[in-house]
Amino acid sequence: MAVWTLYSCTTTENPIVNPEPQKQSYREILTSLDWGTDTTFVYGHKTPDVDAVTSALSYASLMRAMGFNCKAKVSSATNRESAYISKRLGFRLPELKSSVPAGTRLIITDHSDYAQCVDGAREAKILQKIDHHIEGDIRDAIVPYVRREMVGSTCTIIFGCFNELGVPIDDESAKIMLAGILSDTRNLSTTTTKGVDSVAWKALVAQLRLEDQVAQISREMEEAAYDYDGMTDAEIMISDYKDYEIGSHLVGFGSLACRKAEMEAFITRMLAVMPEVMKQKGRDMIFAKIDNLVPNPDTSNGASPFLNEGTYFIYYGEGTKDVAEKIFGASLREGVTYTTDNLSRKQIVPKVTDLLK
Repeated sequence: MAVWTLYSCTTTENPIVNPEPQKQSYREILTSLDWGTDTTFVYGHKTPDVDAVTSALSYASLMRAMGFNCKAKVSSATNRESAYISKRLGFRLPELKSSVPAGTRLIITDHSDYAQCVDGAREAKILQKIDHHIEGDIRDAIVPYVRREMVGSTCTIIFGCFNELGVPIDDESAKIMLAGILSDTRNLSTTTTKGVDSVAWKALVAQLRLEDQVAQISREMEEAAYDYDGMTDAEIMISDYKDYEIGSHLVGFGSLACRKAEMEAFITRMLAVMPEVMKQKGRDMIFAKIDNLVPNPDTSNGASPFLNEGTYFIYYGEGTKDVAEKIFGASLREGVTYTTDNLSRKQIVPKVTDLLK
């Protein structure tokens, strides 16, 4: 099996090919893949956030434009932010298909771990991986085509794919990709945002003529993402959650946010529900990062509703205290550490991985 892998350089924002220059164009590589005759399904990760949903939708659209029979699906229910932005911009979310039979052809986006894949992925044929995280246990070497760039949003990568292939971006695809970029970069404000995210954002906003609306849309997306009203504590813990298999450890990792004034009580509730979630998910370690939010004094329509004052990192399970304290220092109390840095999950997971492997 021939394997082509495109990485982005960690020190610049210009993509490079590793380890040798590709002898075929992207278009030729796609044509050479074993597509078969059945539908190839495109999936983001389980417990999908907006970037997982929209990267699957937009990449499936691109593959169809190239003549390949692809359809986006989700492997579990979508979240409130996805519901909001799909209604606001006017696009349909993928249908639920929670498992696939052996031999199904797959393209995976926004993840690189079997634990986050649709059930059945280990026995499927993964044709492509389009991602912006570190390499997981779905090793690059076993996937015929990998495009992994350390940018703010998977949809930024896919925006580049459209341009590289010379496929015009229709307005629906523009809406879908912009939604992913807005969500994963919080309107270009996160520490993982790169210049290429800004380039894609500007082009998509201009195409859709949303210059006067995009900041307000982003604000409303953020409010939807942090809306836990009516949810149980277990539902909150897994509202933005990923599973990992790191060495011999089965690890769960949630990503949450809470207003500073309510943080102590929120942390206590999340710590109390961690044993239940760990058992439900079949994990032996569980972590969650919690963004520490304060109201933004700028109440204009375009302003973010919150400012972030650091990150709490909570933990449960044998060995988790040692991991957390090696990364963030001494616990504030049992199960809780804190950093003044504003960190995303994709920045913390590599640190955890290094300690556990």
